Amino acid sequence: MRPDRSSATPPILSSVVRGVANPWEESIFWTAAQRKADALPTDRVHLPDFRLLTWRDVDPATRPDFDPAGVAELVRSLPPATEVPPVGTDWRLAGFWWDRMTEALVERLGNWAVGWQHTVVMEDYPGRGVIPIWWNVELPITTPDETVDRLAEAVVAWHELTVELATDARGRFAAAAPATTDSTGDPVAWRAVKAPGISRFSPGRFTEGVALPWSLSWVDVDPRGRDFDPATVAAVVAELVTAGNIPAQEADWRLRDLWLESISIGFIERYGLWAVGWRWAVGEGDLDGGPVGHWCCFRHSVTTPEATAAAVCASLIEWRDWLKDIADRFDRFLPLAVDDLDGWERAVAHLVTAVGDRTQYESGWYGCCTTVLGWFLEAAGIAPRQREKLLDHAIGGRFASWVEPDRKLIASVAERLAGQVASA
Repeated sequence: MRPDRSSATPPILSSVVRGVANPWEESIFWTAAQRKADALPTDRVHLPDFRLLTWRDVDPATRPDFDPAGVAELVRSLPPATEVPPVGTDWRLAGFWWDRMTEALVERLGNWAVGWQHTVVMEDYPGRGVIPIWWNVELPITTPDETVDRLAEAVVAWHELTVELATDARGRFAAAAPATTDSTGDPVAWRAVKAPGISRFSPGRFTEGVALPWSLSWVDVDPRGRDFDPATVAAVVAELVTAGNIPAQEADWRLRDLWLESISIGFIERYGLWAVGWRWAVGEGDLDGGPVGHWCCFRHSVTTPEATAAAVCASLIEWRDWLKDIADRFDRFLPLAVDDLDGWERAVAHLVTAVGDRTQYESGWYGCCTTVLGWFLEAAGIAPRQREKLLDHAIGGRFASWVEPDRKLIASVAERLAGQVASA
């Protein structure tokens, strides 16, 4: 039976890679703060779903004794408040602490308190006019006192927003309310902010600990001149993938994500940055729309330790082989004079077709296509500032998931790109 790891410290944070006590230790990705974060509890917490809250759940009239002035003291008294993660803790591990604090707030104040992580902003939304948009409240981990105080301020801000929603005293929301007959008795402002169903979050929070393959340059991934022996991969993977460090399938997604990232870090330390592409899977995998067929995602590719290790090993080798194939294709056409329109058109059409065939024109395949064309432009000596502009002009949303472009469209993209290169 697989051991229950739902409340254990992530095994990946103490695994062994090449004799190093942690796959992040002694690497550019590892910090002293992250070592301290090893001790953070990673219990899965079940919280009320904010999206399902009703007005009855959040109505400030149901909490007449709530005192905003006492919230800071209340938050500091919660048990998890003594265990604030250190500065620099990975956002996924820090998320477990935020969940525990939210759970404690819900226990003390009620389900409405889960909303501290949200606020409403009026935005001019394309095609909809000015409507209310839900934004996630992202609080940084700083000093323990500052972190807890900011959480208290967020709870008070959420309470004050519900007070405003009760009457729309500032007149911000009523105009956006649905033009339908309402039988719920809910305030107009509440119906207005619930109606659009649009929410946003700050992408800066969800940063990966390692680079993603489409963010790499051709210099980063060009296989020529790099030592790589496929025969060494099995031994490296054997240290990265063990029966004791694979999270259970039912483990929190953050633990699964960190485990996958630890493998990438181990590969980077052994082989170089290019190796992060090992899980850029075909279709809707861990990383959407890539060329790797031996890997899909945690759910489908992680099974027994032996089979999982074999899949990881095969995926890295497949990724490397594909980079070699791409380099060979580049060599067929380069060097190219900027005014060689026919040469550029043939090269672009060839590469689009090659990438499409490899990715099977599955979900997000055009992202891989854009990446490869960008690498080709880089290898051809096109300046970085020009490359993005050239690709946007040539492709610009003309490819779609699960759709193989016809020859006419491919030729049009190739012609556009060639023409832009010549006139740049």
